[in-house]
Amino acid sequence: MEKSDHQIKHIGAVLYPGCVALDLVGPIEAFNYVALMAAEEAGAPELGYRITLIGEEIGPVPSMSGLRLCADTSYKKFNEALNILLVPGMKSGDCSYQQGGLPEWIKAQAVRSERIASVCSGAYVLAHAGILAGHKVTTHWNHGNILQQSYPDIHVDATQIHCKSGNIYSSAGVTAGIDLALAIIEEDFGRALALKVAKRLVVFLKRPGDQAQFSDLLSAQSVATRFTALLEWAEGHLASDLTIEALADQCAMSPRNFSRMFHSDIGLPPMHYIRQRRLERARLLLEDTEQSLAMIARSTGFMTVERLARTFRSAWHVSPAQYRKRFQ
Repeated sequence: MEKSDHQIKHIGAVLYPGCVALDLVGPIEAFNYVALMAAEEAGAPELGYRITLIGEEIGPVPSMSGLRLCADTSYKKFNEALNILLVPGMKSGDCSYQQGGLPEWIKAQAVRSERIASVCSGAYVLAHAGILAGHKVTTHWNHGNILQQSYPDIHVDATQIHCKSGNIYSSAGVTAGIDLALAIIEEDFGRALALKVAKRLVVFLKRPGDQAQFSDLLSAQSVATRFTALLEWAEGHLASDLTIEALADQCAMSPRNFSRMFHSDIGLPPMHYIRQRRLERARLLLEDTEQSLAMIARSTGFMTVERLARTFRSAWHVSPAQYRKRFQ
């Protein structure tokens, strides 16, 4: 059922020297489009988000890239209730967020805020403020282990794109902040409006929070050593009957030894990896070509439309035909 809460919600976006601009700008653009999308519908009530940029002082704040974002108000004087407190991340090792009384203000503001959201390493800011104990959070995959070691009372799952724990929302690195914003928009104003915003922003079909932060191919390529040649070969033979035996033959290994070593090196069982590569290939063909579903099924090794549809829906929570329609 679609949400019917027609109102303006107040977001306070935190600025501090060295913050990642895209962690804020991406979600803010998504939130801003809510009002624009709603206004396109005749007779639609006013709804959307009001954004306030909050820094130590009013005026420009340099981000990590040097881009300056301008604070509307100072957190030293800001004590309004917020619907969402949005906190960006920073460069690894940068502790600028610990200065100026920001952690103390965030801890106090969290009590006044309906929801608290971090993007990327912004989870460090919330952890340092002492408001994440007992919560599950995600962050950029490159920061997860350090965050968990530094704050053992937090459950860090750095595999997810975004997650929710009570009134704490968190996302993976940079562009995943847009996915988090879309999830919040759906929560506030319904799935239909969230999908309209996603389409207008030309982003990937709104991803579920438990989707992996990066593709299986990218993960495999980053660690593959003895199986690098096999992965390249498999990419050109996804339409073939890629059994454990066929893959093992390419490596001159026994199926049992191959399966064990592949799983150890790549982090996935061989057939699970092949299934994910076929799904990814099918997704790209649906986006970029006019090939029939039957042709896509054959060229990706699923062979039948029924098998393609069943596997695709299980992975992406949408049918191949519906997926293609949303990109047309």
